[in-house]
Amino acid sequence: MTSTTAPTVMEPPQLAHATGPFAWLRRNLFRTIPDTILTLVVAFILVSLLSRFAAWTVSEAQWAVITENFRVLMQGLYPLDQAWRVALAVVIVLVLAGMSLGIWGRVVASTVVTLLGAAILFMIVPIIDGAAWGESGLGYYLGREVLPLLQVLRLPVLVAMVCLVAGYGAGWIFSRINRRAASRVTLTLWLVSIPVTFFLVRGVGAASPTLPLVPTSLWGGLLLTFMLAFVAIVCCFPLGILLALGRMSGGTQSRRVTRPAYWWLNPAQWPRVLLEGWRNLGHYPVIKLFCVVYIEFLRGVPLVTVFYTANLIVPLALGSTEIDAVVRAMVALTLFEAAYIAEIVRGGLQAIPPGQLEAAKALGLGPIQATLFITLPQALRIVIPALVGQFITMFKDTSLVAIVGLSDLLGIAQSIVAQKEFTGRQREAFVFVAIVYFVFSYGMSRAARQLERSGSGRLRQLGRG
Repeated sequence: MTSTTAPTVMEPPQLAHATGPFAWLRRNLFRTIPDTILTLVVAFILVSLLSRFAAWTVSEAQWAVITENFRVLMQGLYPLDQAWRVALAVVIVLVLAGMSLGIWGRVVASTVVTLLGAAILFMIVPIIDGAAWGESGLGYYLGREVLPLLQVLRLPVLVAMVCLVAGYGAGWIFSRINRRAASRVTLTLWLVSIPVTFFLVRGVGAASPTLPLVPTSLWGGLLLTFMLAFVAIVCCFPLGILLALGRMSGGTQSRRVTRPAYWWLNPAQWPRVLLEGWRNLGHYPVIKLFCVVYIEFLRGVPLVTVFYTANLIVPLALGSTEIDAVVRAMVALTLFEAAYIAEIVRGGLQAIPPGQLEAAKALGLGPIQATLFITLPQALRIVIPALVGQFITMFKDTSLVAIVGLSDLLGIAQSIVAQKEFTGRQREAFVFVAIVYFVFSYGMSRAARQLERSGSGRLRQLGRG
């Protein structure tokens, strides 16, 4: 009796186990014929667009619109003799940001290479005389257009790098000595820096010899953009948490209300249906109803409408026009973004398993203690990406204040290109504004990823395991 053996089947090599750049390209971009065609088409479009943009950038763009108006783009009409206050506020924020990175984050090789390249570019290139670039077309353009721009940006960029590196070094050293104490001190310094930077920029009084009052009507450019975003982020976050807790005050699940058929046609049924709906709101129906109406209303109207309401209708309703326009914009942006923050936090609270709250009650914790120490911290860790995404959106939405007469970074750029001597330089001004928004938005995104790796990311990895 002969035994038969099953033929050996040769399995194709698995691309998923291959490593290296070529394996990654084949696996993600050239896996199939349609993928290859799509990759080639997209690459052709991107190369065409980038080549045209690069040709315009290094041969046609005239960056004098930026170099001659750099201070106005950064500070608006802020007094020149008080500009040190703005610089000091920026230094405080950058040092604290570097400390936070040194304690909770890490620096990757790509970041180090980028910082070193930028430092070399801004330290060596602006020193070269413009005439040394030669008389050719490209050399003349680099010496007359690009070099002055680098000279203007050199000092701010180098100061920012020094502050970040110094803060990172201090945070790294403190975290190695006592990480918990370093974290608490850094959080305390962040909280203290909020009023300190605000009073540095605004001042304490008209009669103060050191910090005279600077009216907000003189704020503009990137300074106004930062102050709007800074105040809105700081204020809307706790307000959004309160709104989320208020909306969930009746519980995450509502009792099903049985209504008679066609009850809306029978006025006699209206009181009973309304009473059942009121009881369904939970133990705090007034608070929950207010939070629901507030969140749904503000999420259903555009931000432009809220700005116009705060700028025109609020002074009319209060009968006074003494409310500062910048304060109106800050209040409008805070109230609008708080509704979105509330929904993000509510989603995080609903993601917490019910067993967490039940365990807290079994340990003898009250509702407030269970929320503050058990459910809310876990919910905030879960929604870190969504929160930071909303903060980035908020930072970019500050550009809408230009339509209500405030001169933020975009408003200043629009007013500059409207001048006769800068006619036709819209592309240069708006490219610079876009780069500024991208740099700070990308920085916030990188900081969020670092925070996620140290907190919510590890929690999710443990949950999957």
